[in-house]
Amino acid sequence: MTLLTTVRSACRRIGLTPPNVVAASTDATTSLLFELANEEGKALARYGDWKILRKEKTFTTVAAETQTDTPIPTDWDAFIDNTFWNRSRRIRLFGPVSPDDWQRYKAASTFPITNTFTIRGTSWLMQPTPAAGDTIAYEYRTVNWCQSSGGTAQSAWAADTDTGILSEDLMAEGIIWRYKQNRGLEWQSFYDKYIYNVDQALAKDKPRKIIDMKNGGPPIRTPGLVVPEGAWGNLS
Repeated sequence: MTLLTTVRSACRRIGLTPPNVVAASTDATTSLLFELANEEGKALARYGDWKILRKEKTFTTVAAETQTDTPIPTDWDAFIDNTFWNRSRRIRLFGPVSPDDWQRYKAASTFPITNTFTIRGTSWLMQPTPAAGDTIAYEYRTVNWCQSSGGTAQSAWAADTDTGILSEDLMAEGIIWRYKQNRGLEWQSFYDKYIYNVDQALAKDKPRKIIDMKNGGPPIRTPGLVVPEGAWGNLS
């Protein structure tokens, strides 16, 4: 599906005449649908941690508090928690810490953990000052939820031939309830159906850890820690 076919699908379900042009249309209703399509895409992207929007970023440290090797990508939307690592030293980074904690550490001239970092504007700050040449890696969520016909990632619909990186079926449902709400029509039931389908899609989007509770199942192994099977009731 494309922007055009997504909007046309929504129109047929709403009871509107499907347009032949969306992005460049001067028709008031079509222009509204175009704006709602962009509103829906942005909202859907931020509704959950879609794996297709997850990306990895690596950069090389410099021996200074402010890191200059483009530590924050231009398509950044949100960090993925607990993914920050110094791969060169094989240790986890502590942060991003809050501005008040950062200033408290600075005032005390000491930081509690090596590789503590914070984000200020578009700058990545690290303390204690890291050695030059370390590789820092983390995952983040991209702001780009659609793409051009040529595959260039985008943060908004721009042309009728653009396609969704996220589900266009969900976007069509989102356009429907948003249009009905905008027009003062009954929209709650359409919204409820939309939210149910989004939640279902997110549930299937993520891999699940296997938790084996049955007696005699395979031992659960955590990297660096092995707990043998057995009864522990007699330990004292």
